[in-house]
Amino acid sequence: MEKNGVFPNGIPQKFDCLVTGVGILSAAFSLGKVFQKQEHKNAIQIGIAGAYTSSELQIGDIVEVRSDCLVEFLPWEPNTFFASGMLPNQNNLKIARPVKGATVLNCSSTKEIEATRGDIAQIETMEGAAFFAACKEYNVEGVQIRAISNYATKYEKKEWKTEEALEKLREFILPILG
Repeated sequence: MEKNGVFPNGIPQKFDCLVTGVGILSAAFSLGKVFQKQEHKNAIQIGIAGAYTSSELQIGDIVEVRSDCLVEFLPWEPNTFFASGMLPNQNNLKIARPVKGATVLNCSSTKEIEATRGDIAQIETMEGAAFFAACKEYNVEGVQIRAISNYATKYEKKEWKTEEALEKLREFILPILG
């Protein structure tokens, strides 16, 4: 997502903007480089997400991801970095409807995949777990805010409501940033 998608009039003062690109690796590398160069106390990840049908979320809903996992890599082994498989959000902001996220390599493509993932989480993204992992590694207070752009049942990008979701996200985040 380009920064102009949410900030068409520029980035609010006193804030940095990093467009990581799509996907786990892109987000992890981008965040690692930035966090290593300059200390940050807080970070907000904003973007779009797909909702699992079991979540009862609607297109345009704004959510705060309270925990995330790399769903294709479950189950986890004890005593590893992500022993539980879930990366918890360490903040207590509670500024939007709380949900569990599943970070995926590929969008859900069948009802069967969506049903399995929907048992674990309410939404799917492609960067959320990388964001929480980078925040944890660099002791950065992180919050992940998403707008629902599609239902995660099959990959039909032409059916996504990206512009509508970005508009809802813009309306929600700009007053918070001041």
